[in-house]
Amino acid sequence: MKFNITKTNKKVIQYILPFLVMVSMLVSCTKFLEETPTANLTSEYTFTTAAEGNALVVAGYRALPAVYTGGAGDYGNFLPAVLEYWTGKAWSSDSHPMVINFQTNQLAGSLLNDFENYWNNNYAGVKDCNNAIQKINGIKEYTADDKSKKMGEVRALRGLYYFNLVRYFGDVVYDTALSTFKDAQKPRVSLKKIYDELIIPDLEFAVNSTLANTQSNGSMSKYAAKAILADVYLTCAGYPYQEVATDPTKAWCTAGGFSQQTYPVVSASAAGFLAKAKTQLDDLYGKYTLASSYSQLRDPAFDNKGENIYQVQFEYGISEMTGFIGATLPPAAKCADFTEYGTLIPTRAYVNTFASADLRGQDRQFLYSNDKMLTRYDPSTPLIRFDQPYCFKYYDEAGVKGSGGHTTLNFTIYRYSDILLMLTEVNWALKQNGVSVADADILKGINAIRSRAKLSAYGINDINNLTIFSERAWELMFENKMIWDQRRSRKCLIDGSGAFAIENFIGHQPVEFNFKFGAMNLLAPISAPEIANNANCLQNFNYLPKQVGQ
Repeated sequence: MKFNITKTNKKVIQYILPFLVMVSMLVSCTKFLEETPTANLTSEYTFTTAAEGNALVVAGYRALPAVYTGGAGDYGNFLPAVLEYWTGKAWSSDSHPMVINFQTNQLAGSLLNDFENYWNNNYAGVKDCNNAIQKINGIKEYTADDKSKKMGEVRALRGLYYFNLVRYFGDVVYDTALSTFKDAQKPRVSLKKIYDELIIPDLEFAVNSTLANTQSNGSMSKYAAKAILADVYLTCAGYPYQEVATDPTKAWCTAGGFSQQTYPVVSASAAGFLAKAKTQLDDLYGKYTLASSYSQLRDPAFDNKGENIYQVQFEYGISEMTGFIGATLPPAAKCADFTEYGTLIPTRAYVNTFASADLRGQDRQFLYSNDKMLTRYDPSTPLIRFDQPYCFKYYDEAGVKGSGGHTTLNFTIYRYSDILLMLTEVNWALKQNGVSVADADILKGINAIRSRAKLSAYGINDINNLTIFSERAWELMFENKMIWDQRRSRKCLIDGSGAFAIENFIGHQPVEFNFKFGAMNLLAPISAPEIANNANCLQNFNYLPKQVGQ
């Protein structure tokens, strides 16, 4: 059974959530609204029952589908595809997502809804979590353990939403109790402050709360919080955190100046974060098992099971990611019940980096090159051969072929493969920082991944930035990991034949791009509506539109 906010506490959510939104709007308008409210909920209403508390907590999840698989304006344009366009490893057969703007460095905060929706969707999640955090301790029907668990849930979620925001935009607005329009007129604060005072404390609270270690229904668990926290620690051991920490008062995001590119970072601070990441990863090691076949990763029967640690929940006919799956399908091939957008396609150069022996690169594993036409288009179901390989990782066979355009497949945020690869990277980076780490601890994660892919095991002398990030690029293809890997390490992979090479981020030019990455490409632009609506929000370096007077 899946955790679904539409089914869970439906009636309580229906009445409480609109009220919570209205409270934040009405606080600053009391002189305008003179009439006494007649509804059964007012701004003085005290939440006390477990049902009300559960609704508040469940609300913290409702932004996840939009954040991870939502649309970004215009035909076939989806946020997870946008995150892949940045890397240079993805393209679109359709012009509507305007991938050419990524390829020519013509990005601006006004580009479709690419940046507006990612900002707004994550902040919608932050707001829901803030509302719950403010009310949980007042729920009289909750025991102390209940309060710890519920607070752990929403603080882990808030930490995740903010983690998305700072990785994408850098400095962001610090919001823990938004209640008036005046409060919305806030400047962005240092990304280091967001990590130090919000993201890390939220997630550390969650892993020390009474959350259950695992959850079969997809709600937040202690192990899921540990996975997120390990990722946060690993990110803080790299960039931009370590560079910002050299001068926290500098306007890094708005004035520019990012230049460091040595990875791993060798410093006491970096080593401290790596050690903390190792603690979380060691706790997770052995708690999950790798899927016995790659088909399980795209099979709804394995949602919230197997190697899946944390996923966005979808339910037939209620909330689905058919749109995003359609983006990965060949355009108008008549092989699927979904709209076949063809707007998230791996570049040929990316596909060609898979070694011939790599199981993941073989047909109908992570990629596929042909499919049968649906019977309604041709009863003989002829085999349609595509012009190039397409992504097969989200191909839910039952949904794609015969569901009337529906699927229950979840979107995975963290799975055990990611944990194993982080474990190798963290242990190797600690060794580069002079910490004694056993070779076996460095090798066990990456070699487990390679073994499933039918590749030979690495020896300790094989482990470096190239092998670590190559393995992540193959294993985690189109799971929205590469953009963050590039930014935290400031390394980019160069496509080759059956292999990658590696170079610094600044100066890297993807195959389909006509320019070399610069410091500005380490951040996304702030959306035009945010610049217009928040007079105190400044634009990131070299992007438009600028704030008035900036």
